[in-house]
Amino acid sequence: VFPDPSIERQMRVMAALAGSPVPVPRLLGREAGRDLLGTPFCVMARVAGRVPQENPLYHREGWFHDLDLPARRRHWFAGLDTLAAVARVDWQRQGLGFLAPPAGTDVLMHQLQAWLSMLRWVESGARPYPHLHAAHDWLQRHAPPPGPVSLSWGDAKLGNCVFDAQGRVAAALDWEQATLADPVDDLAWWLMLDACLSEGYGVPRLAGLPTREETVAHWERASGFDAGRLPYHEVFAAWRMAIIMARIGTLFTQRGWVEASAQMDLRNGAAALLAQHAQRLGF
Repeated sequence: VFPDPSIERQMRVMAALAGSPVPVPRLLGREAGRDLLGTPFCVMARVAGRVPQENPLYHREGWFHDLDLPARRRHWFAGLDTLAAVARVDWQRQGLGFLAPPAGTDVLMHQLQAWLSMLRWVESGARPYPHLHAAHDWLQRHAPPPGPVSLSWGDAKLGNCVFDAQGRVAAALDWEQATLADPVDDLAWWLMLDACLSEGYGVPRLAGLPTREETVAHWERASGFDAGRLPYHEVFAAWRMAIIMARIGTLFTQRGWVEASAQMDLRNGAAALLAQHAQRLGF
């Protein structure tokens, strides 16, 4: 999916978080060479628990869908507490400085440039995506001034949480996109992914899930940060996910997993959500 995947980078993040309030699987070993499996890899201790599924959508069916309302809310808020714990990590003390952009570079501007490069790479193997460039131009013009910087999980969602029998997060998975960002970045991604998997595909949101307002208020209390920059970062999150889905849709089509007529690179939950933002904001 990405032009520069790095298992080693993920493992460095997880190793730095070991023993912190952020629950990550225990690393048993990692191999940077290619001799054994043809690619670098790691081995982690198995974590007992369940993960909400995205295919089929948890808004429609599955164990998370079948929880009673109090349990459903408990799981949601437990996930938010994990997001808040990530935002509170002292990334410098934990040895995560290698995630920082070059000295003197604003983290948001660095991210925008990195994702624009990703977009161009995706287009090199697919087709042009003018709507994604229009979104980038809007994000560039409306970028907020520099603010606080924290660790960002990068793919904060229910589907990357392993929940134990009591509804607590036993492990946070998938640190491939971990970076330094505005503290609200993970909250924006969490809300965006849930919206993608419901309204993005024309599916009613699962009844009883906390509202956006409840979610924001809980995250602010748990993290100690203000969510005032959230509206901008929700657009930013939808744009990034639409780029990822353009790549995934291209790969699925090229490999014959979906029909070309489906235009999965253009017709997906993230693209639908971004189109809503474009219509509202005029880009």
